[in-house]
Amino acid sequence: MKPARRFAFGLVTVFVLALGPACGAATTSSTTSTPSAVGPSSTASAANGQLDPAVAIPNGFPSDFPVYPGSRLTHASQVTANGQTSWGMEWETLGSAAAVQTFYMTKLNQGDWTLPYSSSENGAYSAIFKRKSNSKDAGLLTVEIESNVTHVRLGFGTSS
Repeated sequence: MKPARRFAFGLVTVFVLALGPACGAATTSSTTSTPSAVGPSSTASAANGQLDPAVAIPNGFPSDFPVYPGSRLTHASQVTANGQTSWGMEWETLGSAAAVQTFYMTKLNQGDWTLPYSSSENGAYSAIFKRKSNSKDAGLLTVEIESNVTHVRLGFGTSS
């Protein structure tokens, strides 16, 4: 994994894990992780503009969260602690970063979602989003291109 990718994914993961203990009084916790394949074949594929292998979406991930059409989920982790569930997710697509950004700017301003902050700089996009019905359900989404593949990274937490 490239240093920039590792840093960005680490930042999203820290955000997700910080959301977990933020609310609730319960002390039970569980973790489910379904990481993407790691190794030379995965790196070689990304360098050629190909997507990493798909992983399963974790149980309980909100079905109404918008996912860019044709993207592939390549990393998924779930942490439940103190009455809060948090996810770290990564999708890959060969779609342009501009098209993916437009999709999320539109979809995260519809239905039960709102987009209180977004920024685009140097070809990378980031946004903070939350539910209209429960502002404690919130997350961070980033979009950037690496090796001709557009990566959508998500850190998202919900309270029960």
